[in-house]
Amino acid sequence: MIQQPNAHWVVWMTLLAAAIFSIMPLPEWLSLIRPAWVPIVVIYWVLALPDRFGLFFAFITGLLLDVFQGSMFGLSSLGLLVLAFVVLSMHRRLRLFPMWQQSFMVFLLIAFYQILLVWLRSALGGTIPSVWYLLPSISSALIWPWMMSGLRFLRRYFRVV
Repeated sequence: MIQQPNAHWVVWMTLLAAAIFSIMPLPEWLSLIRPAWVPIVVIYWVLALPDRFGLFFAFITGLLLDVFQGSMFGLSSLGLLVLAFVVLSMHRRLRLFPMWQQSFMVFLLIAFYQILLVWLRSALGGTIPSVWYLLPSISSALIWPWMMSGLRFLRRYFRVV
């Protein structure tokens, strides 16, 4: 039996693309509804391959995201770590949900992630944003079917296992 080379570089390239999309300059009105690209990609990879990508993957991704965005070191790590823990604890059920329920769960997960980050920032002396801060959770839920389909195609095409 010939073993296929493992294409974990695809995972890191999707995370890099998501990080670039998350810092790409947009008009102010459009940046309010910018999806949470990196958490969506982390949710997908933890959901698709929970044995390969789990808590350590989410923690390292969060550290790299903090460096990439120039935010407080460890803040995104903690948020993505909690997000990955929740996804790992219910990944068998999430995979069986129809797409609209998965989108709703992505909405809840991203909203929880954003509320956690706002709470941590305010506990560290930051300002509390308005409720518009939760708009990215809605746009993330709306693009979830396309993101999931695209990432699934990449996973199957490059045989990421």
